[in-house]
Amino acid sequence: MSSSNLSNELRRFINSIASIPHLEIMLLLQQTPGQVWSVKTIAQRIYVGQAQAAGMLKDLADAGICQPVPNAVGDYIYAPAFVELGQLIDQLAEYYPRNLIKVTNMIHAKSASGQRVQMFADAFKFHKDK
Repeated sequence: MSSSNLSNELRRFINSIASIPHLEIMLLLQQTPGQVWSVKTIAQRIYVGQAQAAGMLKDLADAGICQPVPNAVGDYIYAPAFVELGQLIDQLAEYYPRNLIKVTNMIHAKSASGQRVQMFADAFKFHKDK
């Protein structure tokens, strides 16, 4: 994908991201598949409180991007719910560093944050029917 090429699907995905910290966590998880991340470590890595990190990880899990590790309270692992979602996250990981301002502006341009979180959680429910 060229840095100026933003597919409609990727644009829609970016528009579904609730916040920059959500994006940062998603890309951090994507960069380290198979690694277990604790809420505490995520909070330290993105400079937020543990409660806030826990909420964002729950949002990402609800969106099918990661999942809690069984029998390990507060630990998560990158696990896109379906192949297409993983591919979109991979495209975003490639696109974002070259288009940082554009992507952050797209995320910040949204209205009420409550709507963003719900939109983020609902972003890929249509894929479950396929």
